[in-house]
Amino acid sequence: MKIKTSICSLLALCGCLCFTSCSDELESGAPQNLSIASFYPTIVMDGTEVEVNGTAMSRVTEVVFPGGITTTNFTVVDDRRLTVIAPTGVSETAEPLIVRAEGEEAQSRQSIREARPAFTQYNYTDNEGAVTGTEMTIQGSDLLLVEALTLSDNETEIIIPALEMSRKTTDAIRILIPMDCPVGEGIHVTLTFKNGTTMSLPDINVIEGTGGGSWVESEVTLYEGEPVEIGNWGSMQIANSLLTNLKEGDVIRVYISDVTSGAQGSLKCSADGWPALSPELEYFDLTDDEIAAGYYMRTFTADMITALGSNNLIISGQNYTVTRVTLFTTVWVEDGDEDQRDPITDATIMLNDFEDNGSHNSSWDGSWTTGVTLEFPTEANGNVYCRLAETIEGDIWLINCNHVDCGTVQNIENYAIKFDLMIEEGVTGASAATMQFVLADNWLWIGEGLFPESTDGKWITVSRNIADISDLTGELEIGTITNGMYGGNIPVGICIDNLRLDPIE
Repeated sequence: MKIKTSICSLLALCGCLCFTSCSDELESGAPQNLSIASFYPTIVMDGTEVEVNGTAMSRVTEVVFPGGITTTNFTVVDDRRLTVIAPTGVSETAEPLIVRAEGEEAQSRQSIREARPAFTQYNYTDNEGAVTGTEMTIQGSDLLLVEALTLSDNETEIIIPALEMSRKTTDAIRILIPMDCPVGEGIHVTLTFKNGTTMSLPDINVIEGTGGGSWVESEVTLYEGEPVEIGNWGSMQIANSLLTNLKEGDVIRVYISDVTSGAQGSLKCSADGWPALSPELEYFDLTDDEIAAGYYMRTFTADMITALGSNNLIISGQNYTVTRVTLFTTVWVEDGDEDQRDPITDATIMLNDFEDNGSHNSSWDGSWTTGVTLEFPTEANGNVYCRLAETIEGDIWLINCNHVDCGTVQNIENYAIKFDLMIEEGVTGASAATMQFVLADNWLWIGEGLFPESTDGKWITVSRNIADISDLTGELEIGTITNGMYGGNIPVGICIDNLRLDPIE
């Protein structure tokens, strides 16, 4: 099994704690002097936009770029933010950005300059070079403002917008070479920038690949360990090495607890002064819905990724505790490696499910799972599943449900009992878990080996024929009798969904 986007480094649990002055975390209600807290991007081209974050932005009358180039072509968003269009003639020598108001002037701690995009080389994930269905990286400098990449010959043109790039930073752009890309020698590569200018790169030779694949969403753990109190000098950092494959549209989820009045979140980076990834992320109130859900989520934009750069991600704010941090991202999976869950059909008899749909909902039954810490994440399609959030050593109920009438099954020996399973990347010891099914109060012993050692972070369906694990035959009245799973030595990171019965075909 080959995964073209490497996510192994993302699965290391290496969020680390750090501390900062509480003055950086508190907002003042006093009148504000003119100031620049941060801006992005830090390179510009004629006509591109810069977003400036600071105080008293509504009083700004002009903005000064390196080389003394002054402009009034800006829009005030609110008192803490404005957007300005870079004028012609900005110096390529980095200097602070300056804002001026009536009788006031403030300059940034960051520097800004004119971009000078340059190409260095191509790198390929396939040993044969540029192969359709595999990835190619363009290395260079000042590539942040790239808006699209075009692959073309005399007959075909394929445009890959920035949103569909696997990765875009100041020194690298990574793309998946589409299966319908023109193949052969002399395929043209062109970069288009945010201001509409273009840059031609060396031609490449494209080889037609033998297979395709798809992007598969995955929830990747960035931090899971001791809870971290946020506020009162406390914050936490996520190492940049865990975010090397960050893409526009990826979603960070911060699991929270112990939320008190006035709770605020904040997403920053570890650059000088700890600038926010965007003005609205410097401080944001945690909503009632977020508090009730037990997490807040924010979607990464291209500008946020630019602002993060090679810095660590800082999670701060006040009046809450972080228990876990994950990233919803996508990985490229070759054909044959996609979701391997068996379908749920009209003939399926659902025993344990986790949607809040008034039936089969083990996430709010679980009446005997005392001592088990479970989480109930949601996939992009809305599906809810159960995740074991701590290792179980002794024997204990993992899941159970006994409030839903499942009726009576005829010829139970002709059924298989199934569940969907995903073992997160990096989990060890799963195959040593000693498990048994509970079906209408009948205990069906399996022992070790019900869980494989790994599913490579993907969903599969585990199935056992009833006739192979019990002597049940004929009519089985399930009704509201208990169904579930019981076991021990179960490692954290086991994810389960849809405990069910299916007729054997």
